[in-house]
Amino acid sequence: MLKKAGDVLHLLVLQRLASIIGILLTVTIGTFVLIKLSPIDPVSMKFNLVGATPDPVLVAQLREQLGLNDPWWQQYMRWLSQIVQGDFGESILYAVPVATLLKGALPNTLGLVSLALVMGIVVTIPLGMLSAKYQDSWIDHGVRLVTFLALAIPGFWVGLLLLYLFGVKLQLVSITNTNGFSAYVLPAVTLALWICGLYIRRLRNAILEVSRQPFVQGARALGLPEWMVYTRYIFPHVGLMLLPMMGVTMGAMLGGSAVIETVFSIKGIGYMMVQGIMARDYVLMQGYIIWITLVFIVINIIIDVLSVWLNPKRRAAIKGGSYE
Repeated sequence: MLKKAGDVLHLLVLQRLASIIGILLTVTIGTFVLIKLSPIDPVSMKFNLVGATPDPVLVAQLREQLGLNDPWWQQYMRWLSQIVQGDFGESILYAVPVATLLKGALPNTLGLVSLALVMGIVVTIPLGMLSAKYQDSWIDHGVRLVTFLALAIPGFWVGLLLLYLFGVKLQLVSITNTNGFSAYVLPAVTLALWICGLYIRRLRNAILEVSRQPFVQGARALGLPEWMVYTRYIFPHVGLMLLPMMGVTMGAMLGGSAVIETVFSIKGIGYMMVQGIMARDYVLMQGYIIWITLVFIVINIIIDVLSVWLNPKRRAAIKGGSYE
Protein backbone atom coordinates (compact mmCIF):
# COMPACT_ATOMS: atom_id res chain seq x y z
CA MET A 1 0.00 0.00 0.00
CA LEU A 2 2.79 2.42 0.90
CA LYS A 3 4.55 1.60 -2.36
CA LYS A 4 1.39 2.33 -4.36
CA ALA A 5 0.86 5.60 -2.48
CA GLY A 6 4.48 6.59 -3.13
CA ASP A 7 4.13 5.88 -6.85
CA VAL A 8 1.03 8.06 -7.06
CA LEU A 9 2.75 10.90 -5.20
CA HIS A 10 5.76 10.70 -7.53
CA LEU A 11 3.43 10.82 -10.52
CA LEU A 12 1.60 13.85 -9.11
CA VAL A 13 4.83 15.73 -8.37
CA LEU A 14 6.15 15.06 -11.88
CA GLN A 15 2.91 16.30 -13.40
CA ARG A 16 2.96 19.47 -11.34
CA LEU A 17 6.64 20.14 -12.03
CA ALA A 18 6.03 19.73 -15.75
CA SER A 19 3.21 22.28 -15.57
CA ILE A 20 5.56 24.84 -13.98
CA ILE A 21 7.35 25.39 -17.29
CA GLY A 22 4.17 26.32 -19.14
CA ILE A 23 2.87 28.50 -16.32
CA LEU A 24 6.13 30.42 -15.93
CA LEU A 25 6.47 30.96 -19.68
CA THR A 26 2.93 32.34 -19.82
CA VAL A 27 3.52 34.63 -16.85
CA THR A 28 6.88 35.90 -18.13
CA ILE A 29 5.48 36.63 -21.59
CA GLY A 30 2.46 38.43 -20.14
CA THR A 31 4.61 40.43 -17.73
CA PHE A 32 7.11 41.36 -20.42
CA VAL A 33 4.41 42.49 -22.86
CA LEU A 34 2.60 44.58 -20.23
CA ILE A 35 5.82 46.31 -19.22
CA LYS A 36 6.70 47.00 -22.85
CA LEU A 37 3.28 48.54 -23.43
CA SER A 38 3.94 50.94 -20.55
CA PRO A 39 5.10 54.45 -21.50
CA ILE A 40 7.80 54.27 -18.82
CA ASP A 41 11.35 54.71 -20.11
CA PRO A 42 13.66 52.97 -17.59
CA VAL A 43 16.69 55.04 -18.61
CA SER A 44 14.90 58.38 -18.23
CA MET A 45 13.42 57.14 -14.94
CA LYS A 46 16.92 56.61 -13.54
CA PHE A 47 17.76 60.22 -14.20
CA ASN A 48 14.49 61.43 -12.71
CA LEU A 49 15.01 59.45 -9.49
CA VAL A 50 18.31 61.22 -8.81
CA GLY A 51 16.83 64.63 -9.70
CA ALA A 52 18.77 65.01 -12.96
CA THR A 53 17.42 66.14 -16.32
CA PRO A 54 17.71 63.33 -18.88
CA ASP A 55 20.11 64.23 -21.67
CA PRO A 56 18.68 62.86 -24.97
CA VAL A 57 22.11 61.89 -26.31
CA LEU A 58 23.13 60.12 -23.12
CA VAL A 59 19.73 58.42 -22.87
CA ALA A 60 20.10 57.10 -26.42
CA GLN A 61 23.60 55.77 -25.64
CA LEU A 62 22.44 54.02 -22.47
CA ARG A 63 19.46 52.47 -24.26
CA GLU A 64 21.83 51.07 -26.87
CA GLN A 65 24.17 49.70 -24.18
CA LEU A 66 21.29 48.06 -22.33
CA GLY A 67 19.92 46.51 -25.51
CA LEU A 68 16.60 48.36 -25.25
CA ASN A 69 16.68 49.11 -28.96
CA ASP A 70 16.85 45.43 -29.89
CA PRO A 71 13.74 43.62 -31.19
CA TRP A 72 11.34 42.72 -28.40
CA TRP A 73 11.85 38.97 -28.82
CA GLN A 74 15.61 39.36 -28.35
CA GLN A 75 15.02 41.42 -25.22
CA TYR A 76 12.60 38.78 -23.91
CA MET A 77 14.96 35.86 -24.56
CA ARG A 78 17.82 37.74 -22.90
CA TRP A 79 15.63 38.56 -19.88
CA LEU A 80 14.33 34.98 -19.69
CA SER A 81 17.85 33.55 -19.74
CA GLN A 82 18.81 35.88 -16.89
CA ILE A 83 15.79 34.76 -14.84
CA VAL A 84 16.73 31.11 -15.32
CA GLN A 85 20.13 31.96 -13.83
CA GLY A 86 18.50 33.72 -10.87
CA ASP A 87 19.20 37.23 -12.17
CA PHE A 88 16.05 39.39 -12.08
CA GLY A 89 17.90 42.52 -13.10
CA GLU A 90 18.82 45.63 -11.14
CA SER A 91 16.19 47.72 -9.42
CA ILE A 92 15.84 51.21 -10.88
CA LEU A 93 14.77 52.64 -7.52
CA TYR A 94 17.31 50.97 -5.22
CA ALA A 95 20.17 50.37 -7.72
CA VAL A 96 20.50 46.89 -6.19
CA PRO A 97 19.86 43.47 -7.80
CA VAL A 98 16.18 42.55 -7.45
CA ALA A 99 17.14 39.06 -6.23
CA THR A 100 19.05 40.66 -3.36
CA LEU A 101 16.06 42.84 -2.46
CA LEU A 102 13.69 39.85 -2.48
CA LYS A 103 16.10 37.82 -0.37
CA GLY A 104 16.42 40.62 2.18
CA ALA A 105 12.68 41.33 2.40
CA LEU A 106 11.56 37.69 2.53
CA PRO A 107 12.41 37.05 6.23
CA ASN A 108 10.30 40.04 7.30
CA THR A 109 7.28 38.82 5.34
CA LEU A 110 7.78 35.24 6.56
CA GLY A 111 7.96 36.41 10.17
CA LEU A 112 4.80 38.49 9.82
CA VAL A 113 2.83 35.75 8.06
CA SER A 114 3.98 33.02 10.47
CA LEU A 115 2.95 35.03 13.53
CA ALA A 116 -0.40 35.92 11.94
CA LEU A 117 -1.07 32.27 11.09
CA VAL A 118 -0.35 31.16 14.65
CA MET A 119 -2.66 33.85 16.04
CA GLY A 120 -5.36 33.00 13.52
CA ILE A 121 -5.25 29.26 14.27
CA VAL A 122 -5.35 29.82 18.02
CA VAL A 123 -8.54 31.86 17.65
CA THR A 124 -10.18 30.09 14.70
CA ILE A 125 -10.26 26.52 16.07
CA PRO A 126 -12.04 27.18 19.41
CA LEU A 127 -14.46 29.73 17.92
CA GLY A 128 -15.26 27.43 15.00
CA MET A 129 -15.90 24.52 17.36
CA LEU A 130 -18.00 26.72 19.66
CA SER A 131 -20.08 28.02 16.76
CA ALA A 132 -20.68 24.48 15.48
CA LYS A 133 -21.56 23.08 18.91
CA TYR A 134 -24.14 25.77 19.60
CA GLN A 135 -25.53 25.90 16.08
CA ASP A 136 -28.17 28.60 15.50
CA SER A 137 -27.89 29.86 19.07
CA TRP A 138 -27.01 33.39 20.08
CA ILE A 139 -23.40 32.25 20.46
CA ASP A 140 -23.38 30.98 16.88
CA HIS A 141 -24.93 34.18 15.56
CA GLY A 142 -22.47 36.28 17.56
CA VAL A 143 -19.45 34.42 16.20
CA ARG A 144 -20.76 34.62 12.65
CA LEU A 145 -21.32 38.37 13.05
CA VAL A 146 -17.72 38.79 14.18
CA THR A 147 -16.45 36.86 11.15
CA PHE A 148 -18.57 39.01 8.85
CA LEU A 149 -17.15 42.21 10.34
CA ALA A 150 -13.60 40.83 10.16
CA LEU A 151 -13.98 40.39 6.40
CA ALA A 152 -16.03 43.53 5.75
CA ILE A 153 -13.76 46.03 7.50
CA PRO A 154 -10.73 47.02 5.36
CA GLY A 155 -7.41 45.79 6.70
CA PHE A 156 -5.68 49.16 6.41
CA TRP A 157 -8.43 50.77 8.55
CA VAL A 158 -8.03 48.11 11.23
CA GLY A 159 -4.26 48.62 11.17
CA LEU A 160 -4.55 52.39 11.54
CA LEU A 161 -7.08 51.97 14.36
CA LEU A 162 -4.74 49.59 16.22
CA LEU A 163 -1.84 51.99 15.77
CA TYR A 164 -3.89 54.88 17.11
CA LEU A 165 -5.27 52.92 20.06
CA PHE A 166 -2.19 51.02 21.23
CA GLY A 167 0.50 53.35 19.90
CA VAL A 168 -0.91 56.85 20.43
CA LYS A 169 -3.55 56.58 23.14
CA LEU A 170 -2.32 53.71 25.35
CA GLN A 171 1.35 54.00 24.26
CA LEU A 172 1.86 50.27 24.68
CA VAL A 173 3.83 49.98 21.45
CA SER A 174 6.12 52.32 19.58
CA ILE A 175 4.71 53.54 16.29
CA THR A 176 8.22 54.34 15.01
CA ASN A 177 9.80 50.98 15.85
CA THR A 178 9.92 48.67 12.83
CA ASN A 179 12.38 46.11 14.24
CA GLY A 180 12.04 43.32 16.77
CA PHE A 181 9.16 41.11 17.80
CA SER A 182 7.03 43.95 19.18
CA ALA A 183 6.94 45.61 15.75
CA TYR A 184 5.19 42.56 14.30
CA VAL A 185 2.45 42.15 16.92
CA LEU A 186 -0.06 44.72 15.64
CA PRO A 187 0.35 43.92 11.92
CA ALA A 188 0.09 40.20 12.75
CA VAL A 189 -3.13 40.86 14.70
CA THR A 190 -4.50 42.75 11.69
CA LEU A 191 -3.74 39.85 9.37
CA ALA A 192 -5.00 37.32 11.93
CA LEU A 193 -8.40 39.06 12.01
CA TRP A 194 -8.70 38.51 8.28
CA ILE A 195 -7.70 34.85 8.68
CA CYS A 196 -10.30 34.37 11.43
CA GLY A 197 -13.02 35.98 9.34
CA LEU A 198 -12.09 33.75 6.42
CA TYR A 199 -11.92 30.42 8.25
CA ILE A 200 -14.17 30.42 11.34
CA ARG A 201 -17.39 30.12 9.35
CA ARG A 202 -15.87 27.57 6.98
CA LEU A 203 -14.53 25.54 9.90
CA ARG A 204 -17.98 25.66 11.53
CA ASN A 205 -19.71 24.46 8.37
CA ALA A 206 -17.12 21.72 7.80
CA ILE A 207 -17.49 20.45 11.38
CA LEU A 208 -21.29 20.36 11.04
CA GLU A 209 -21.05 18.50 7.73
CA VAL A 210 -18.61 15.89 9.03
CA SER A 211 -20.55 15.50 12.31
CA ARG A 212 -23.59 14.31 10.34
CA GLN A 213 -21.63 11.43 8.83
CA PRO A 214 -22.50 7.91 10.07
CA PHE A 215 -18.96 7.12 11.28
CA VAL A 216 -19.00 10.16 13.60
CA GLN A 217 -22.45 9.36 14.95
CA GLY A 218 -21.34 5.77 15.46
CA ALA A 219 -18.28 6.88 17.41
CA ARG A 220 -20.44 8.99 19.69
CA ALA A 221 -22.90 6.13 20.12
CA LEU A 222 -20.04 3.97 21.37
CA GLY A 223 -19.53 6.49 24.19
CA LEU A 224 -16.14 7.82 23.03
CA PRO A 225 -15.06 11.09 24.70
CA GLU A 226 -15.81 14.18 22.65
CA TRP A 227 -12.13 15.12 22.38
CA MET A 228 -11.41 11.70 20.87
CA VAL A 229 -14.28 12.05 18.40
CA TYR A 230 -12.87 15.38 17.24
CA THR A 231 -9.21 14.35 17.04
CA ARG A 232 -9.77 10.93 15.42
CA TYR A 233 -12.84 11.41 13.24
CA ILE A 234 -13.81 15.05 12.71
CA PHE A 235 -10.62 17.07 12.39
CA PRO A 236 -8.86 14.73 9.87
CA HIS A 237 -11.80 15.05 7.46
CA VAL A 238 -12.24 18.76 8.13
CA GLY A 239 -8.56 19.28 7.37
CA LEU A 240 -8.96 17.58 3.98
CA MET A 241 -11.92 19.82 3.19
CA LEU A 242 -10.08 23.04 4.07
CA LEU A 243 -6.62 22.10 2.76
CA PRO A 244 -7.03 23.47 -0.81
CA MET A 245 -8.27 26.80 0.53
CA MET A 246 -5.34 26.97 2.96
CA GLY A 247 -2.91 26.77 0.04
CA VAL A 248 -4.50 29.73 -1.71
CA THR A 249 -4.54 31.76 1.51
CA MET A 250 -0.90 31.05 2.33
CA GLY A 251 0.14 31.90 -1.20
CA ALA A 252 -1.69 35.22 -1.06
CA MET A 253 -0.11 36.11 2.28
CA LEU A 254 3.43 35.08 1.33
CA GLY A 255 3.07 36.88 -1.97
CA GLY A 256 3.19 40.03 0.06
CA SER A 257 0.69 41.65 2.41
CA ALA A 258 1.33 44.98 0.78
CA VAL A 259 -1.29 47.08 2.56
CA ILE A 260 -0.47 45.85 6.06
CA GLU A 261 3.28 46.09 5.55
CA THR A 262 2.91 49.64 4.22
CA VAL A 263 0.70 50.79 7.12
CA PHE A 264 3.15 49.44 9.72
CA SER A 265 6.33 50.17 7.70
CA ILE A 266 7.38 46.52 7.75
CA LYS A 267 10.17 46.22 5.18
CA GLY A 268 8.74 43.08 3.62
CA ILE A 269 8.10 42.10 0.02
CA GLY A 270 4.74 43.87 -0.14
CA TYR A 271 6.17 47.13 1.22
CA MET A 272 9.05 46.94 -1.25
CA MET A 273 6.66 46.39 -4.13
CA VAL A 274 4.52 49.41 -3.20
CA GLN A 275 7.64 51.57 -3.25
CA GLY A 276 8.59 50.12 -6.61
CA ILE A 277 5.17 50.88 -8.09
CA MET A 278 5.27 54.46 -6.84
CA ALA A 279 8.71 54.90 -8.41
CA ARG A 280 7.63 53.07 -11.59
CA ASP A 281 10.42 50.56 -11.12
CA TYR A 282 9.38 48.09 -13.80
CA VAL A 283 12.37 45.79 -13.15
CA LEU A 284 11.27 45.34 -9.54
CA MET A 285 7.67 44.80 -10.67
CA GLN A 286 8.75 42.00 -13.02
CA GLY A 287 10.76 40.26 -10.30
CA TYR A 288 7.88 40.58 -7.85
CA ILE A 289 5.37 39.03 -10.27
CA ILE A 290 7.71 36.10 -10.98
CA TRP A 291 8.19 35.65 -7.23
CA ILE A 292 4.44 35.55 -6.55
CA THR A 293 3.97 33.02 -9.33
CA LEU A 294 6.67 30.74 -7.90
CA VAL A 295 5.18 31.02 -4.41
CA PHE A 296 1.72 29.98 -5.60
CA ILE A 297 3.09 27.11 -7.68
CA VAL A 298 5.26 25.68 -4.89
CA ILE A 299 2.57 26.00 -2.21
CA ASN A 300 -0.10 24.45 -4.43
CA ILE A 301 2.20 21.54 -5.27
CA ILE A 302 2.75 20.96 -1.55
CA ILE A 303 -0.99 21.17 -0.88
CA ASP A 304 -1.77 18.76 -3.74
CA VAL A 305 0.78 16.25 -2.48
CA LEU A 306 -0.59 16.46 1.07
CA SER A 307 -4.18 16.07 -0.18
CA VAL A 308 -3.31 12.97 -2.18
CA TRP A 309 -1.18 11.51 0.58
CA LEU A 310 -3.98 11.93 3.13
CA ASN A 311 -6.85 10.94 0.83
CA PRO A 312 -6.86 7.44 -0.74
CA LYS A 313 -9.78 8.40 -3.00
CA ARG A 314 -7.68 11.06 -4.71
CA ARG A 315 -4.82 8.59 -5.16
CA ALA A 316 -7.24 6.22 -6.87
CA ALA A 317 -8.57 9.03 -9.08
CA ILE A 318 -5.05 9.93 -10.22
CA LYS A 319 -4.22 6.33 -11.01
CA GLY A 320 -7.44 6.04 -12.96
CA GLY A 321 -8.61 2.96 -11.05
CA SER A 322 -9.61 1.73 -7.63
CA TYR A 323 -7.29 1.98 -4.69
CA GLU A 324 -6.80 -1.14 -2.70
